Amino acid sequence: MPPSSLRVVLLYSIGLTLLVCFPSSPTSAQTPSDSSIAMRVEMAPVEVTATPFRIANEAPSFSAATRTRTDQDLNSTPSLSLEQISAGLPGLSVESRTHFALGDRITIRGLGWRAQFGVRGIQLLLDGIPLTTADGQSVVHIIDPSFVRSLELIRGPASTFWGNASGGVLSLSTRPPRNAGHTVRLKETVGSYGLSKTDVQVTPDLGAHQLSVYSSYLAQDGFRQHSETRLLRSGMTSDFSLGNDRGVRVIGALQHMPRADSPGSLKRMAAQQRPKQARETIRNFDVGKDVTQGQLGATYYDETTLGTVNATAYGLFRDLRNPIPFNVIDLNRRAGGLRLTLEDETPALRWGVGVAGKLQRDDRREFTSAGGTPDSLLIDQLETVDNGAVFGRLSIPLGRFQVDVGLRYDRLQFEADDRLGSDDGTQTFRTLSPSIGLSYDLGRARLFANLSTGLEAPTTTELSNRPDGEGGFNDLDAESVMGVEGGVTGTWPAQRLSYDLALFYQNVDDVLVPFELPDETTAYRNQGAARHRGAEISVRWQPPGPLSVQASHSFVSPEFTKGTVETNANTTSLEGKQLPGVPSHRFTGTLRAQTSLAHASVSVQSVSKQFGDTQNTATNDGYTTIDLRLSQPGIRIADRATFTPFLALNNAFDVRYNDVVVNAFGGRFYEPAAGRHWRAGASLQF
Repeated sequence: MPPSSLRVVLLYSIGLTLLVCFPSSPTSAQTPSDSSIAMRVEMAPVEVTATPFRIANEAPSFSAATRTRTDQDLNSTPSLSLEQISAGLPGLSVESRTHFALGDRITIRGLGWRAQFGVRGIQLLLDGIPLTTADGQSVVHIIDPSFVRSLELIRGPASTFWGNASGGVLSLSTRPPRNAGHTVRLKETVGSYGLSKTDVQVTPDLGAHQLSVYSSYLAQDGFRQHSETRLLRSGMTSDFSLGNDRGVRVIGALQHMPRADSPGSLKRMAAQQRPKQARETIRNFDVGKDVTQGQLGATYYDETTLGTVNATAYGLFRDLRNPIPFNVIDLNRRAGGLRLTLEDETPALRWGVGVAGKLQRDDRREFTSAGGTPDSLLIDQLETVDNGAVFGRLSIPLGRFQVDVGLRYDRLQFEADDRLGSDDGTQTFRTLSPSIGLSYDLGRARLFANLSTGLEAPTTTELSNRPDGEGGFNDLDAESVMGVEGGVTGTWPAQRLSYDLALFYQNVDDVLVPFELPDETTAYRNQGAARHRGAEISVRWQPPGPLSVQASHSFVSPEFTKGTVETNANTTSLEGKQLPGVPSHRFTGTLRAQTSLAHASVSVQSVSKQFGDTQNTATNDGYTTIDLRLSQPGIRIADRATFTPFLALNNAFDVRYNDVVVNAFGGRFYEPAAGRHWRAGASLQF
């Protein structure tokens, strides 16, 4: 840490310590201590809204976890990535990469491992609207973690609910609680590597209606060379009551990222010796992204005599300019969808049916690159995806038992219109996704078991990135997933302890495997089958007093069960090889101390080794990091205004570790993560 940065941290620490020790003058009232837990993992009972049906959420027969963030947490945490706010959710792995060109890398029980950019294989929702497009791609930049108030995680295949690319579900909500009243929140965060982030959120009191609007601007130079970012994000949620359990919810989000430089990945030795460097090729071609993305959605809900009706319509656009080595990608995406559900329940039966459709239009052009500027046109094609589905859910209560059955039929059609040649292509995928689950209510605990299936089609990017560089589509098959799980979740009131334990087995056929071409374009091929076996445990202990402990451990063994790969005229069997980019063990633990004078926490994350390539010849070492947090619970500075300063020290012991770029060309599997770095700031809420 440079001396100037160290002085800032020390001065800020002294100032914050004075505020903690001398919180207010006799004439200035101290804000009452917030007795709620700043970040709560709710394991029992679990109430999930990450499905289209209310009947699936009340006593789920599948593994799920939820997290609620209080005002105190939002005001006192420098929430810059999904990794920070989701740490400790069992089964979920998020790597932030410490830059914004590629976005967070997210996996659930190892599914989604192949993504080098964006998210694959899992379903993402923001305020009830899918971020996952018809082809299965999700982009997370539009999500601002500073405003996320709740996270809900379904850890097993959920194609019955969401169709394609639903190996798991992560649902995020920015909606404030109904009793929020009129609130304005301002927050400023600064830190290492030239970080500056400004947040503002306004939630007016509209009586029976709800409205919340937020916006933020982030600028940073970045830990590594050539990783500068400029990012503006805004959004809104609303709920307009029409009376008699009827209303319309409208949500919107917008992202403008005019600059997100990519530092690229490195070979192992370079990552160890000069982790901040960016390769000369990366700088020469000005690799990075210029992105504008927005979405708007509305849901009409009504409690009718036939049952509860929910009708949702949404649309999104994404305009991307993406210089990579040797090429420049220009992509304009227009997508959207419709969903209609009807559900009802009686003492003997709960049921729900629905129909859904998604459309996607990608206007893709690729050019040769002249120092990051488009030159000669290589590819010019229109890629379309149409998805139609019908689905249903049936729950039968049998005393303490409950049986759940679900079924969904999806038809996906991909088409490519090659404007430069005759390499048009059409791919059609059809799948039937059944699921069956059983839960048993033990009072303070719930036993559950579940079997579900799913489809994961190749995305338009994976289909269009042909090894021969031509237009049209690759000849790729869809992955099919079958998952079995069982577990128990509950509370032990006498010990103020809650817990969650799950065992799972997932089988994946026609595994899609990425590989990089010499020009650093990522192509894909189907290579055999794989299985994911593992276990997850999460505990929350709140003994009497100021201390609380939260810990989780996720174990997954993802390995190929068949398949081969050819390199240099040699054929290598993949049987028994571990899937790259997936650590077998991930432990997260947090110790918190909360008093009326200060809130402090120590968080530990330990991640085991993982492989960088399919053949398991490159290893990324495991690591353990420790993060420290300190904040004041809130200083009353006016009748209804509260000032909350905070300080965070991440990777406090300056551990050197890397994120992984799976199957990168030339052995460049390693993206160095940031060493010790600080974040400081303050919130003003009134």
